Amino acid sequence: MKTDIIHMLEGCDLSLQDVRVEYNRYYDPVAMIVQFPSRPSFDFAVKAVVRQGRVYRLEKTDKSYWNIPSYDGKTVLLQGLPRNALPEDVDRFLCGSECFTSTMQMFARQGLSNPIKMALVQFPSQIEATNSVISKNRSFCLNNQILMRVLQ
Repeated sequence: MKTDIIHMLEGCDLSLQDVRVEYNRYYDPVAMIVQFPSRPSFDFAVKAVVRQGRVYRLEKTDKSYWNIPSYDGKTVLLQGLPRNALPEDVDRFLCGSECFTSTMQMFARQGLSNPIKMALVQFPSQIEATNSVISKNRSFCLNNQILMRVLQ
């Protein structure tokens, strides 16, 4: 997703660190926040969006928006954990993956009918996070199928 934005705004001198994804409380992406190196870069981006006929809204925001967490492709979201799942169960589920289970965050969000238990797990690299998703996505933890996504 970040590279798509950088390629669309080619010529604005952007790097991966200049783009962040804003997520809602269910970790669905809702916006991309881009930090331009200069005012002319922003003006060039506006012209590029108009020239390409895209329906994107570019607007200047306050610097406080830049304080949202950046996961940089090293954090994986696990959705659908059983309510009685413990960190040890998630650790067992991720067996064979190089991850930092000591920094794991487990929490619940209200779903349509029942709460959905989730976990955020950090990995040492983007490759490790992606490999874990490829090998473990849609596997089972305590008889529940787990959906995994890499957060940008």
